[in-house]
Amino acid sequence: MIRINLLAEERGKKGRPSGAGAPAAVPRTSEGAPPYFVFGALLFLFVAVAVVVMAYYYIQNTRLENKISAQRVELQKYEGARQKVDQLEKKKVEFAQKLDQITQLKEQQSLPVRLMNHLVEVLPEGAWYTSVAQTEKGGIKVEGLARSIKTISTYYDNVVAIPDFVGPQMGNIKEAGGKVEAYSFVMTFDYRVGGAKPAGDKEAAPPSSRPAAPRPAGPRPAAPSGGNLGI
Repeated sequence: MIRINLLAEERGKKGRPSGAGAPAAVPRTSEGAPPYFVFGALLFLFVAVAVVVMAYYYIQNTRLENKISAQRVELQKYEGARQKVDQLEKKKVEFAQKLDQITQLKEQQSLPVRLMNHLVEVLPEGAWYTSVAQTEKGGIKVEGLARSIKTISTYYDNVVAIPDFVGPQMGNIKEAGGKVEAYSFVMTFDYRVGGAKPAGDKEAAPPSSRPAAPRPAGPRPAAPSGGNLGI
């Protein structure tokens, strides 16, 4: 029995390699190990991309905020300028109204002066005024004296030639009497700056109409050559 055991042990020794003690552990291949390095690299890459994206959007938002702030400041400047423009427009309207009032007042004040200038302008030599008054209807009535019928005719022609004298009407012509031979006359007309109104105005007399002056009282004087008053 002892021999068998020895033989079995001897056989076992022969089957083992020389110099080998206890059986060595078999190294473990990397194929079965989890890929921690790959996971870490992917995670790092994702974090890096997220940080870059967040930084980009942060910079863009900061630029937009700065731009909006600058535009708000600029808008406040324009808002102040718009208020100033509105104030200037109001002052302009007020100034225009005052200017119109001054212009109207000036025109009203200048009307008598212009009227007197025209009356002096149309008065021929040898004639003079004795009265200038305003009628109840707002027209002008002039009374005067002239040394001859021809002078009165010239006066009438001069009045008709002034556009501001609208609808002149010659009244009675008669001898004034006295040491110097003279004839009195009366004329009425409307005074309108710029002349008569457009066609259709009944108050404006046509320029071509020349009413005949009435025959003077007393002895009939010799009719002057070229007279057109129908005397």
